[in-house]
Amino acid sequence: MYRHLAPGEAKELPMRMLFQPAAGGLFLKACEADSWRGLVAALIDDPTYESADAETRLVQRLRLADNAALLAELQGQPGVRLSDHDADLTLNVSSDSRLILSLHRLSVVSLEPKLAAGLA
Repeated sequence: MYRHLAPGEAKELPMRMLFQPAAGGLFLKACEADSWRGLVAALIDDPTYESADAETRLVQRLRLADNAALLAELQGQPGVRLSDHDADLTLNVSSDSRLILSLHRLSVVSLEPKLAAGLA
């Protein structure tokens, strides 16, 4: 489960993330979720993602990562690759958590410090 947030809203779910980066380190949107899968669902704004089968979720992660790589290139960061493992300039699509953490490393999203450390 996820929900989009407005500034100052009280925390209801355990995981928070900022997304849609703008200039100067600002982010245009925020959300919170009860799981890594919920964070991906919030990014693609699709509540059916959480209950979809594994193949459908993988296709959605690939699409999201491909879009993020294209945006990185347009913003002057060419060479972002998609893979099933962690590496420099790589978006890891092997799982929901790995994808979100790799998006965080490339500054596409901003996670709470405990999430960024992969502890949640």
